[in-house]
Amino acid sequence: MDISVSAHKQVKMDIEHASACITWLVVSCSALYFLINQFSLVHWRTLSAAIIFITLAICFTVISKHRMNNSSSLYILGLMYFIAVVSQLVVPYVYLAIFVVICCAILPYYMPWKQCVTLSIPISLPTVIIQSAVWNEQYALLTGALFWTFNVFAMIMSNTAIKESKAREEADALNRQLLSTQQLMKQALTQDERLRIARNIHDVLGHHLTALTINLQVASRKADLLESTESQAIKQHVEQSHSIAKLLLSDVREAISDIRENAAIDFSLAVNALIKDLPRPAVNLHIDDNLTLTNVRIADCLLRNMQEALTNVVRHTQAHYFSISLTQHNGAYKLLMQDSMVPHTADKKLSGEQPSSIKFFDKAPCSYTEGAYEEGVQEEAGPSGSDTSSHVVAGNGLKGMQERVHELNGTISWQQTEQGFRIAIHIPEGE
Repeated sequence: MDISVSAHKQVKMDIEHASACITWLVVSCSALYFLINQFSLVHWRTLSAAIIFITLAICFTVISKHRMNNSSSLYILGLMYFIAVVSQLVVPYVYLAIFVVICCAILPYYMPWKQCVTLSIPISLPTVIIQSAVWNEQYALLTGALFWTFNVFAMIMSNTAIKESKAREEADALNRQLLSTQQLMKQALTQDERLRIARNIHDVLGHHLTALTINLQVASRKADLLESTESQAIKQHVEQSHSIAKLLLSDVREAISDIRENAAIDFSLAVNALIKDLPRPAVNLHIDDNLTLTNVRIADCLLRNMQEALTNVVRHTQAHYFSISLTQHNGAYKLLMQDSMVPHTADKKLSGEQPSSIKFFDKAPCSYTEGAYEEGVQEEAGPSGSDTSSHVVAGNGLKGMQERVHELNGTISWQQTEQGFRIAIHIPEGE
């Protein structure tokens, strides 16, 4: 599973935060110290520098702590870079170009690597121009070249951190998927073994007991034809044996029924393995206590659709929460999934709701377009209100979910609501 672009946009690693904060603190404090000594505490350069440094800190905090869409993030990063350039105009110390280096370190989280490298030279040019034209620095070109290398180095280190994070998340996701599949396979093997034992008991022991019961009935009838005292005693023993055989046959049938009922798949084990240790989003799972799932194909379909929906949330949304509700009602399994930015919003929305309450539109033609939810899902003109999209362009993931569900004669629908993206699946038990 690829790390989401939105996850890239948030600079989450504590070491990076700490190093950037320490750098900002040292550069800002030292610059203010030198400005106070060179000018004064109330000089316009000192006051302006203080405002600039505080603004830079606010921009970095916002961009690293808050989840935003790509355009908002780039606007704030652009503002941060602009303020870093302005700081070099106000403060006559060349090392303030370090703030530009910090911006370059953040840039790979928001833009492709090739674009970052292409922009590295234009980003470094203001330092050369300011040091040469404003501060008459003799070695402005050399200074700019040195800071350009720092900028490129910062981009390389950030890009390396991004790749490592992607690889780690991919490994974790594959491990969770493997564990969930293993759990499902284990449940399926256990179910097959139980059913095999039940069939053997029914076919062998059940038939023999039935034959024994019939023979005992025949023996009892023959004993009726005899009029001796011994025949009555024999008939009594035969009837007693017949009653025991009938009781034993009833117990065998009850045992077979119990084995078949206990052969149901414990689906929650596979789902819990899928969502265990997931860093984001927080998953709220609800599976009916009385849910009975015996069909391995249906169990596999439900698990794969949960896996795909969860992957989409991680890859293509900023959602903090993801709710899964699986119920069994009126001869069908009903799966509802929704992501949300607000805790419990999706849970309340799914509570008591059935997939039939969501307008089905998955049979409409699907097309593929790059760059939106789930590798290409985009909103089109739809009804107003909470249902903001009744026509969603499906990417490969949603198409795969459709195919799995339709193979089992089920139906699937989705909606882009104000709370988040919602998916409803309905699969008949009789499949």
